[in-house]
Amino acid sequence: MRDLGTARPAHVYSGRRGSWEDGGLGTLSEVGLGGCVLWPAPRPDRVTRSEAPAGMVALRFDYSGVGSSDGNLVESSVGKWRKDVLSILDDVAEGPQILVGSSLGGWLMLHAAIARPEKVIALIGIATAADGVVTQFHSLPVEMKKEIELKGEWFLPSKYNKEGYYRIPYSFIKEAEHHCLLHSPIPVTCPVRLLHGMKDEIVPWQRSLQVADRLVSPDVDVILRKHSDHRMKEKADIQLLICTIDDLIDKLSTMVL
Repeated sequence: MRDLGTARPAHVYSGRRGSWEDGGLGTLSEVGLGGCVLWPAPRPDRVTRSEAPAGMVALRFDYSGVGSSDGNLVESSVGKWRKDVLSILDDVAEGPQILVGSSLGGWLMLHAAIARPEKVIALIGIATAADGVVTQFHSLPVEMKKEIELKGEWFLPSKYNKEGYYRIPYSFIKEAEHHCLLHSPIPVTCPVRLLHGMKDEIVPWQRSLQVADRLVSPDVDVILRKHSDHRMKEKADIQLLICTIDDLIDKLSTMVL
């Protein structure tokens, strides 16, 4: 385990450059207590799940079928992406970890914390899309849901995709239902910080309040930014994220000491 008493954000990164799947399906970053990598400009290099070297201070990675990683997005599932996160935690990450998850990544970081409570010691969610695609599907009119079931796919509109939509197989939605969390208490006991823009047109900011209410942890803060959107990529948003990570590292270092 790293010496948490002296751990400070280093804001350094080493890795291989790759394409970045931004927005829409979300991303997840791991941040070790030895440092964090959320540098507003230039963006960190990107590595695929299979290229991630051991012992990195921090890591941002692509899920299977997304960005530079192998696989077909249409054949992906929440369950497969959950396994991707756990494989990074098990095979790459060293020591205690703070997970930072954006959108879908926020959903997956909760699953990672449930599955690996001994390694995940804090979470930071950005527009956390817990149960997102399932909730969105079930909010559709009955006729539209029946049509999607018959056709076997859902063309979900998105301004974050060059085609203007994401092609979501009906099987993806049904599989995702097995990973929903908001129907019962979420057994995560570590500190959690949930950041959300109130101008988010993809995931309503009320979702973060739902997640906070369901979390078992007593140490949960929800921070809303009135004029921020789904990506929360403006300079002030990034600064808030970095400060949130700094505060958590300080808090956890004091607790260990």
